[in-house]
Amino acid sequence: MDAKGLETDDERERLQRLLDLRLLDTPPEPLFDALTRAAAELTGSPVALVTLIDQQRQWFKSNYGLPGVESTARSTAICDYAIRGEELMEVRDARGDVRFSRFDIVVGEPHVRFYAGAPLTLSSGHRVGTLCVLDTVPRALSEQQRSALQQLAKATVAAIELREQLMKNQEALTDNALELSAQVQRGAALERQLRASEAFLERTGRTAGVGGYEADLESGQILWSDETCRIHEVPPGFTPASYEQALSFYPEPAREVVNAAVQRSVETGEGWDLELPLVTRGGRAIWVRTVGRMDVVDGRRKLLGAFQDVTMRHRAVQAMEASERRFRKIFEFSLGLICTHDAHGVLLNINPAAARSLGMDVSALLGRELTDFMQPERRAWFGDYLAEIYREGNASGTIELVARDGTLRYWNFHNVLDEDDGERYVLAHAQDVTSQYWQERRLRELSRRDPLTNCFNRRYLLELETLWADMPAACVAFDLDHFKQVNDTHGHQRGDQVLVSFADFLRRHTPEPGVVVRLGGDEFAVLLAHADAEGLAQWMAQLRADADQSPIGFSKGAALRIAGQTLEQTLAHADQELYRKRRRHRSRRAGD
Repeated sequence: MDAKGLETDDERERLQRLLDLRLLDTPPEPLFDALTRAAAELTGSPVALVTLIDQQRQWFKSNYGLPGVESTARSTAICDYAIRGEELMEVRDARGDVRFSRFDIVVGEPHVRFYAGAPLTLSSGHRVGTLCVLDTVPRALSEQQRSALQQLAKATVAAIELREQLMKNQEALTDNALELSAQVQRGAALERQLRASEAFLERTGRTAGVGGYEADLESGQILWSDETCRIHEVPPGFTPASYEQALSFYPEPAREVVNAAVQRSVETGEGWDLELPLVTRGGRAIWVRTVGRMDVVDGRRKLLGAFQDVTMRHRAVQAMEASERRFRKIFEFSLGLICTHDAHGVLLNINPAAARSLGMDVSALLGRELTDFMQPERRAWFGDYLAEIYREGNASGTIELVARDGTLRYWNFHNVLDEDDGERYVLAHAQDVTSQYWQERRLRELSRRDPLTNCFNRRYLLELETLWADMPAACVAFDLDHFKQVNDTHGHQRGDQVLVSFADFLRRHTPEPGVVVRLGGDEFAVLLAHADAEGLAQWMAQLRADADQSPIGFSKGAALRIAGQTLEQTLAHADQELYRKRRRHRSRRAGD
């Protein structure tokens, strides 16, 4: 890519591909926000972004950690450098990097020091942006964190391209629906025109001049009006020499139909109204409508009738039927989940893909309310959704449904309001993202758990800061006594067993909603909710009484949360108390 990134053919193609995604300046979406949050938690970074590099700006599709910022100038975007290569780019200290040391985000807010960005490379090969993380202190990612960030970038690309395909599918459905509607309107107009012509023929009598014909059964003489001649592409005033010549314009099967209708009219007086194929003198295949009957005029039996070219109407009907078949196939065989429902959420139509997602037959779903497949606590949300779509005309989001086997299914939907004969209904199109939903949940859970002891890790404290905001709490810090000797004497496997057993010991003694955290190495912490001085003292006393149940000796220090303090600050006070106790203990041993 050109260093300026502005003038090359490759850059023009890249910008065009970015515009084709129709992702720029769109509202936040839960999937992308989940990806940036996972990136931040997995790398321990306060900021994570999904960026798109436009011609003059860097725009954020998802922003975790920089509230109120939607875009920056491309000229001072580190991500503009990251998309020039295929691999993850890591800047350990931007102050010391001549490329970025003068950038606004480095010298000013938010004082970026560390940056790591994985380019978002589409299947077409174009790199349209990055999944990046930022920090305000210099540091480096571990190999596991680098790999995780790259995998999340691939998931982001998959989400972008899946979103693009979903929009294309929705547009195709909309185009088909519009085409069908236009064809129906044209067909209705042609039908009205035909009925108007029929009324004219009725008013002008049995021997209408325009588009009319007359055949004398006694003499065999046939008369065609100028309009009838024009339809047959013969000169005005043309007169068929015989009944057989008049019939010769029809293909063989149609001749038999006309003969049968004429014979029936002669025998019963019954008229006919037929639509038949016809080949003109010029060889053009058309469709005509012939309306007539046998009548007696001045004592002579005559066939009197009207004649009209209905090719356009016939083609319109055929096109409408073809469109209906195409639409039905799209509906039946689409991998997308398609349904319609009314203002109460009653299913009017649902395609097989949506029924399969719920493990049910289509027939078992029609006429049912969508709330029948929701957990009770979700039904209030559905009422808000119905109000929104009937107010705004469209709605997007994720819906949770209960499948036949009791499992939960998650559908990402984009629904629009439609109308047919004055009746308004919702046309719904969705995608089953259940696997993706649970994978995101699992990634989030893994990012905040210590894999050895299954305790929460230090990153979980960030969530607790919000969950326990202004809540009275206590922090107790633990350090294992002589743990290094366990590793040195018995090996790390035994050391890991001790850590797991000690974590279980703490969990048994920690009441809900208290939390056990492994801070690192042989350091642990217990956070007690709604704790005061008396409650903390009782808990510490119980722990001392049960100390012989611990797999190893331990030291501890405790602190109560002071109003206005964070949990991190309270934990730091508990750490200080632990080390003060250790120093006193060592001083007493030295005095002995």
